[in-house]
Amino acid sequence: MVHKNYKWNISEEKGRIMISDLVVDILKEKKDNLIDIDELSFLLNNRTKTLTITNNKKDKTLTNYIKVVFGGIINFIDGDDKFLLEKKDSTTLLKLTDIGMIDWVFVDGYK
Repeated sequence: MVHKNYKWNISEEKGRIMISDLVVDILKEKKDNLIDIDELSFLLNNRTKTLTITNNKKDKTLTNYIKVVFGGIINFIDGDDKFLLEKKDSTTLLKLTDIGMIDWVFVDGYK
């Protein structure tokens, strides 16, 4: 008998967008748009308790999804230009980069 691998119920692209939006929302609520990575993981799991994330028909947490699909929260953050990682003593802090610069498009219209 062959066992099917049902994988995740959320696509990688949908997951990337959802996680990025959640992290931005959390950082906007924090003073100086700065948060400890451990606190971020805790808040991500709390805010997605009602969201159903499954792998092979078994319930998983959002941080488990991030770890398996993206290689961990730090790898996910390194791949996104909206975030900046800072090491301070023995903690890793996440900061939101300048939001105003993210949506800018430079057009060369000079002839």
